Amino acid sequence: MSASASWLDALPLDFYDQLARSLSLHGMAALELLSLPAMPATIRLHELTGLDAATVHRLNGIESHEQLLVALRQESLAVYHLLLLGRLTLETSLAAPVLAYVRQSMGIEAGQLHTLLAYCLELSGAFLGQLEEQVAAPAGAVSLGLHRLGVEEAFAGLTAELPAPALPPAASLRLTEPQLHMLRLALLLVHSLPATEADHPFLRAVAALPNLRAEALEPLIAHLGQVQAQEPLALTMPELVQLYQGMQVCGMVFVSDVMSRLGLEDAFPTLPDDERAAAGPAPASTRQAVGEMVTGFTYWVQQTFPDNPEIARARAQVLQLADEL
Repeated sequence: MSASASWLDALPLDFYDQLARSLSLHGMAALELLSLPAMPATIRLHELTGLDAATVHRLNGIESHEQLLVALRQESLAVYHLLLLGRLTLETSLAAPVLAYVRQSMGIEAGQLHTLLAYCLELSGAFLGQLEEQVAAPAGAVSLGLHRLGVEEAFAGLTAELPAPALPPAASLRLTEPQLHMLRLALLLVHSLPATEADHPFLRAVAALPNLRAEALEPLIAHLGQVQAQEPLALTMPELVQLYQGMQVCGMVFVSDVMSRLGLEDAFPTLPDDERAAAGPAPASTRQAVGEMVTGFTYWVQQTFPDNPEIARARAQVLQLADEL
């Protein structure tokens, strides 16, 4: 089924250059999906989309804007289904081999892979929406948007039989004992805050953040409890966001009057003498030590993920917290 020429002629001349990386990634993901053994769910997906490995290989061979326009004119539904199935696959554990290959072949870190994946998914989401406005639905479907719902329902039936999605690590750290100790203490402090003094506006604001609620923090606290100093610590982006916000909340507590108001200054543990010595010259105070670690960790996160939308949202939420002190 072909698309009308008018909207295709309006595409910018560099449109393929913008879409190329996303198209390639979605094509690899679609091939990974199509490599699954036949089962009722995969058969149903093929019935709905008509997509097969030969078609995906052909579309993966697109290398120019002109070739992309030809494909969109002659088999726009195939392009649509490649992007749709690729996108659905990239959001599940099925994509793990594809993402591992991309990371190795490009020589990029986990955080860069996460940024690349988010960028490619953003592009495909926008282009799928554009195609749904311009491309006629398959025979028997009222609209391409409703047809998409049927494909997504069939894909959900497939994923119900697969292992739970595993998020790729966003970062892998090797922490010293003082650094690991500080991360643990920061999360434990934040974990204890909401139930301490509910009428304090700062604490109410902290408790309202989904990432910092007690039940959300407990898996990460357990994760950090199993790691030894200098061992690789793999963190997903949600975990990194929790640490990013948790460390800054801990820093705010230490540099404000919240700590003394809660009576936690003596109760909150500090580094043992041997660990303090290993960390180098002792700072003037515990508050200064906490401030330095919080600042260092915050700076590292922001420099490593400068364009990540999740970090940007987390930063904005932290800035709002500061207004409550």
